[in-house]
Amino acid sequence: MTNTRKAGILLPIFSLPSKYGVGSLGHCAYEFVDFLVRTGQSVWQILPITATAAIDEYSPYKSVCAFSGNYDLIDIDMLVGKGLVDWNFINSVYQGYYQADPRYADYAKARSLKMIIFREAFRNFDPKHDQAYKDFKKENAFWLDDFAKYMALKEANDEKPYWEWPNPANKPNPDTIDFHCFLQYLFFDQWHQLKKYANDRGIEIFGDMPIYVSRDSSDFYYNRDMFLTDEKGEPHQISGVPPDEFSATGQVWGNPLYDWDYLKKHKFGWWVKRIQKSLELYDILRIDHFRGFESFYSIDPVTRDAMNGRWIKAPGKELFDQVNKEIKNANIVAEDLGIITDEVRDLLDYTGFPGMKIVQFGFSSDADNLNLPHNYPKNSVAYTGTHDNTSLAEWLKTCSPSEFSYAEAYLRMSAYDRYTECLIRSVMMTNSYMAIIPLQDWYDFEGWSRINTPGIDEGNWIFRMLPHEMYNHDLEGYISYITGLYGRFKNR
Repeated sequence: MTNTRKAGILLPIFSLPSKYGVGSLGHCAYEFVDFLVRTGQSVWQILPITATAAIDEYSPYKSVCAFSGNYDLIDIDMLVGKGLVDWNFINSVYQGYYQADPRYADYAKARSLKMIIFREAFRNFDPKHDQAYKDFKKENAFWLDDFAKYMALKEANDEKPYWEWPNPANKPNPDTIDFHCFLQYLFFDQWHQLKKYANDRGIEIFGDMPIYVSRDSSDFYYNRDMFLTDEKGEPHQISGVPPDEFSATGQVWGNPLYDWDYLKKHKFGWWVKRIQKSLELYDILRIDHFRGFESFYSIDPVTRDAMNGRWIKAPGKELFDQVNKEIKNANIVAEDLGIITDEVRDLLDYTGFPGMKIVQFGFSSDADNLNLPHNYPKNSVAYTGTHDNTSLAEWLKTCSPSEFSYAEAYLRMSAYDRYTECLIRSVMMTNSYMAIIPLQDWYDFEGWSRINTPGIDEGNWIFRMLPHEMYNHDLEGYISYITGLYGRFKNR
């Protein structure tokens, strides 16, 4: 934590405009950095950028490898600049391509067409004479080799998860292994260019690391000892949470659960590497589901009943002791939402990490509610909402009458033409050292712009901005004014 008051905007990479079906690391990402600079922001918060699988609805919280990059986000146009493809080939692939609704990402179509471009780029790539590629493979071998083999096996088995592969599984093609190494090289090359552009202009990247990995992943497939498994090597308990503010019936996430005894015995080596790698990619790291490091919720994979799971202790203090020992000055934010006990608060105090406060959760009780702005400590990050919340405009329409009445009195909403403005102001004026506003809330978008609805498997992770919406002079003035009014405007 620093003494500087910061402001930032939450917008996933996939939500950027793009003519290729899903946002990318290309031109629009650079333009968004410029937008952040013009409006006095310090931070761009994004969602996880690891590779995703169709089986998990392309969820960024269920990656096929915890260390990987999401090749769906590789920018096509930038490949032309590297001489790997030409416009004639790109135009031939996309001839007749039409996206029915550019408001929402079309992952399946985007991936299938981009893969054609990527394979052409791979054919035109000479790995023997690219020292940067050789260095990348060497530096990342500890995860890249397993990941590339796993992706090659998936490709040989019609992209199915490993438990649907024939026995014995088809052997991976060496060229396909090389191809997936190449994709990772492209992704991280583009990512580091974008991050440097942002950092050079005073913008910090606020990244996100899910606590769990997917069952359909190289992490699980090649490292079963790290997880709680049965005699067949399959998960005998799975992840989720009981009922909380996000879901009245709880959530079944379905990820394998860690064998913390095994990890502790090995000095949490995998976790240290994972956090270390994440902090190379981001300036600030949000660790998702922080309470799972104190106790994790275990659900029967057969019944998949989130109402009747059980909490099991985890060695959070010992893990973060090891992290602090091996990684100096780790800039970490703890996602401490959901069911928070005294033990979880103790772990948060022990680590010293800033927690999160969500104004939408503040009006359900009384003045002691810790999500009311007057209760926010300096060592916290204040939000109008996260990717798991609906937009402010929609919340105002759907919250309970008692919540609306309390918010109306607390914020004097009748004094504003836009009720969302008073909620944004309440977050920006808090004592929290950092305030984050999702872009949808600045635009006053309603429920159709929601990024994720917890507990619902379909229709998530697809919201996108349209090109003409991204740069609005009046909106920039509005954001700049409120950011500066509460001492958060960053002067470059």
